[in-house]
Amino acid sequence: MEERFLKAGWAKGQPGRAIFLLVVTLLMSFVICAAQSIRMFGDQFGMQVMCMIPMAFMLGSFQVGKVIGGEYVPQPLKGAALMVFTGFYAVLVDLAMIRFLGGGVLHPYVALTTVTAIVTIFFLGLAFDFWPFNKLSLPAGIFLCILTAYVIGWIAMRFSNFSVLSFIPGAPGPVPFYKEGGPFANMVAPFGPVLWERAAAYTIWCVTWLWIFTCIGRWPFSKTKMKQPLFGIVFVIVIMLLAWISMLIAVNGMGMEPLKFNMYGIIIVFGILMMLLIFQAWPGRLISSPLAGGFINLILAIVLGFIGMAFFGSFFEWHFGKAYVYPDNIFTMNTFMLGLLFPMWAMYADFFEFWPLPPLPPPPAPPSDT
Repeated sequence: MEERFLKAGWAKGQPGRAIFLLVVTLLMSFVICAAQSIRMFGDQFGMQVMCMIPMAFMLGSFQVGKVIGGEYVPQPLKGAALMVFTGFYAVLVDLAMIRFLGGGVLHPYVALTTVTAIVTIFFLGLAFDFWPFNKLSLPAGIFLCILTAYVIGWIAMRFSNFSVLSFIPGAPGPVPFYKEGGPFANMVAPFGPVLWERAAAYTIWCVTWLWIFTCIGRWPFSKTKMKQPLFGIVFVIVIMLLAWISMLIAVNGMGMEPLKFNMYGIIIVFGILMMLLIFQAWPGRLISSPLAGGFINLILAIVLGFIGMAFFGSFFEWHFGKAYVYPDNIFTMNTFMLGLLFPMWAMYADFFEFWPLPPLPPPPAPPSDT
């Protein structure tokens, strides 16, 4: 067992270790962001880090770090090796997506297809428990699951219509986007039946509801006796219905811009990921009722997510200045929260196993019924 040299009291429990991790990761993220223009951060850099997420999610979910190397490869060497592998994989996927889907150019259709693939792999893992890929060998299961996610993401994007950008501030109406007269008129993108902004918002709100249910232990579905794949099918249908109702209320009823509503979903997911990865489900994990603890963490996640939005937005306005306008302001916030901080947190938790922090003690056992 490698030596964990941070042994202070705050490093052995929450919220001290979470505050330490937040300070370190936020400082690193601000430095990375400050070194780039808004276009570079939201485009090529954002695409590169997003391409890391499927592999990082799969390696962490299948606990590859414990399977490969085990106790024989110490930290931080094991974590660094997994991170380098994930980065190399992401470069190859990035190049392939740009070459074969973007015609050699990175543009919004390529990036949003990647986002849809990420959402799909979350559903394959959190709704279907990686069925049927968990029945295969480790390498085959991981790579076939990722490939399936990209294929499903590509098919789903065929229903999107990228012809116009609909909500430009000050414009009297929609402006050309991929159709003639638009900035991407020379690029290839689908002109399907669903406006792409609405499709993007709906996709994100599907995964938002997925993470909300994950935060509360997939209740009430976890109380049923359904097995996979029936469990996943029913779970996904309910989530899609809830996302549709959310869109009806916010976009159709309240007149909210779809991309802004999209960002609000990402803010909630960001807060949930913070609670699960950085706070390691504290303080809800201390509650004897897992369901009550999950709801406590969910409420805190929403509050922390919107506090983060205000804090990050102030930094972006200071750094990017006049360039921080619609829709780049929304893409920047999304990239920072889920494109940069999420893989950073996930790899630190799963690859580095929170090194050099000591393992977190298990939560207290629930009271006995006798």
